[in-house]
Amino acid sequence: MSPRIAFLHGGNNAQLRSFEDFSHHLDDLVYLDDLPGCDLRHYAAVIVPDAMDSVRIAAHGPQLNDYVRGGGFLVVFFQGEADWIDVVDLAWWPSTIRDWLWWTKGGSVEIHQNEPRHPICEAIPLAAMTWHWGGAYAPHPDAVPILSLCDGTGSLFLDIKVGEGGRLMVATLDPHLHNGQRFMPAATRFLQGFYPWLNRELGIVRPAPSRVTYLQCVHTLDNWEPAATAASLEAAGFSFRVHPHRALDEEVLAATDILYLPSNYDEFFLASRRAALLAYLERGGSMIICGEPHTAFLPFLSRFQAVPARPFTNLKVRVRDDRAGVFADMPEDFDGWQGVFGQYARGWSAMPPGAIWLTDVGPPDDPKPADWLWRYPSERGTGGFVLMHNGDNLIRYPDHGPTKNHLVRSICQSLRALKTGATVI
Repeated sequence: MSPRIAFLHGGNNAQLRSFEDFSHHLDDLVYLDDLPGCDLRHYAAVIVPDAMDSVRIAAHGPQLNDYVRGGGFLVVFFQGEADWIDVVDLAWWPSTIRDWLWWTKGGSVEIHQNEPRHPICEAIPLAAMTWHWGGAYAPHPDAVPILSLCDGTGSLFLDIKVGEGGRLMVATLDPHLHNGQRFMPAATRFLQGFYPWLNRELGIVRPAPSRVTYLQCVHTLDNWEPAATAASLEAAGFSFRVHPHRALDEEVLAATDILYLPSNYDEFFLASRRAALLAYLERGGSMIICGEPHTAFLPFLSRFQAVPARPFTNLKVRVRDDRAGVFADMPEDFDGWQGVFGQYARGWSAMPPGAIWLTDVGPPDDPKPADWLWRYPSERGTGGFVLMHNGDNLIRYPDHGPTKNHLVRSICQSLRALKTGATVI
């Protein structure tokens, strides 16, 4: 059985968003209507996420049970009674939390991690298993309980060995729903622990996206061979290489996780590489684009527009939304260090739908996005991220002080965290 993980979905937005968040740790997004034609023997594990219609998933019960009997690892999150599972005899009842608003009152809930603790508890602490639940399973003689009610009457998370090599993990928790809704931060923390653990449990190694390729555009020393940027990135665990941008090809893209495009590039040439660049984004590659676009060499880009240069304070860039941690190492006044307003950015470009507006430029009463962050919309849920900087080459900022040469490093760290699900936005 190959070391791959399938994630089933019923077209639910929360399921799709959660797959996208954690696609680095998963392989295939499988639509329920396509499941009958899918050979599950190709997968080391199959995830049945919560937010699934219980009747609809029950129609596929025979296929999923046969998968476990054949040695597969099936993970099932809250489906109500889930009586379609027949590889083991599970008794479920609709136990619920005593106080749904406990988290607003500084209280606690009536659950605990069983002793001896299951190894997954090293990856997911109790606080990340705690929000509410959708029923409980009666204690089962063949199961290792992970999370149970304090009174001992039922379990909320079980691990069960089945037959010759099969395994069933069931939980009455609904982390995918709440992560996908961006509600209940503990649910997101649960998945941030669960998916890396599952990969380790299966012996799957997925290197973090840490290969940065800097495209050389201008034959000046600081832009052609950015030694300080290279040193900063390598110190943070990235591999760094430079490559002439007019020699960009599929081989370079295949060996790149983050593609850095400094200002002053050939827009006509890049337009000729549009298909390759979009395929790179589709499969999960990310881009940092600096510059002031004139033509939409990629379809989600728009023409650069300058803001009024007077008063000069219009050119003072202000951080607007840093939920992704792009400017984590930057002091609030980092732009002012340059001494010449407008060096960092002099304008903006329209954002594609769903982008995050990172920084403001222009008049305070009519700000525009100097920097924005966007995830490429992939049907497979694997799209990479694009950080658009409407200005000069970011390797120059800030140019001195305690965080000198850290901005590009911080951006790359943010993109890596987003791609692995360590940061969810």
